[in-house]
Amino acid sequence: MDWRQWLDVKQYEFLLHWFMRRQRELKLAELHEPLAYDGFSMYDQLCQQMLKEAEIAYLERFQLPVVPIALTNMLHLAELELAGRPPKRPSGTKH
Repeated sequence: MDWRQWLDVKQYEFLLHWFMRRQRELKLAELHEPLAYDGFSMYDQLCQQMLKEAEIAYLERFQLPVVPIALTNMLHLAELELAGRPPKRPSGTKH
């Protein structure tokens, strides 16, 4: 998804930082539960809660509704950012 289809830079940054802060508060990364496909795991419940809260926070901040797919993608992007990025491979040139 190209977030620029639905969000400008300020909206993108707001949602990314909002989701990162909220995931830290809820300790989402610390959940150690088996994968469930029923939609009722603690992870699923917390994600649904965050999506609803983010929708309200976005509406309060920007006075317009947000596209649901943008919320879902920003939630997962924040999760990846918090998990860290893999280290870059060194380039082939040596100094």
